[in-house]
Amino acid sequence: MPRYPRNYIKTCFFHVITQGIEKTYIFESEEDIEFYLVKMYSLNQECEIKIIAYCIMNNHAHILLETSKVENLAKFMQRLNTAYAKYYNKKYSRVGYVFRNRYRSEGIYNEKYLYNCIKYIHYNPVKAGMCKHPWEYPYSNYKITKELDKDYSEKYLFMDIDEDKNRECKNIIFKFLVDNKVTIKEIKMNKDIMKKIIVTLKDENNISLRKIAELLEVNRESIRKIYNSKQ
Repeated sequence: MPRYPRNYIKTCFFHVITQGIEKTYIFESEEDIEFYLVKMYSLNQECEIKIIAYCIMNNHAHILLETSKVENLAKFMQRLNTAYAKYYNKKYSRVGYVFRNRYRSEGIYNEKYLYNCIKYIHYNPVKAGMCKHPWEYPYSNYKITKELDKDYSEKYLFMDIDEDKNRECKNIIFKFLVDNKVTIKEIKMNKDIMKKIIVTLKDENNISLRKIAELLEVNRESIRKIYNSKQ
C-alpha cells in the first residue's frame, strides 16, 4: 500500500499532472482527448472523485480534483492512465509505457491556492501559445467553471488550513520540548538537539525547512545546513 505525505490528510483538493514519457505527445488527435475525458468522467463517481478543473494538452494533462480519501486519488489515476495507455498502444500499434512515471500530485491547503490553481490550469494553452484566451481552447472546462464562478466561490470556502497547520506544528514542538526537557533557547544553543528537532519536524511530520525556520525563529540557511548534516 502506498505511503502518502502526512499533510495530504489535511486537504481534500489535489492538483494532478500526468505527462507523456520523454515529454512526447500522447494526445495526438481530438479522438484521443475525447477518450481520456470520457474515461475520466466515467471513473470519477466510481472512485468518489469530483473533477473541479482540467486541461488536456498534447503531451500532458492537468486535473484539479476533490476527494475525501487520498487513496481514491491513487485508484482513480491508476485506472484512468492504465485504460488510456491500453487504448493508445492499440490504436498506434506500439508497446511500452505511455506516461512518464505514474503522475505528480500536489495537495492544496487554502482557498487562494485553489483559485490560483484553477487559473493556472486553464491558462496553460495560453502560456503555450496555442490560443490567446482560455475560453478559445476546446479541451478544458474553463467555460463551465466560468459560468459557475458564484457557486464555486460559495462552495469552496476553506477552514483556515494555514492556521490549523501552524497550530499542529506548534503542538509538535511543544511535545518535543516536554519529552526532551529543554527550552527553545536551549535548543538554539545545542546543535545536536537542534538537529534532532529539525529531523523530527521535517522527516517525521513533513514540515518544510522554511516553516521550521519561521517557527524556531532561526535563519533558514542555518536550518538547511543543520538538516543536510544529519547523515
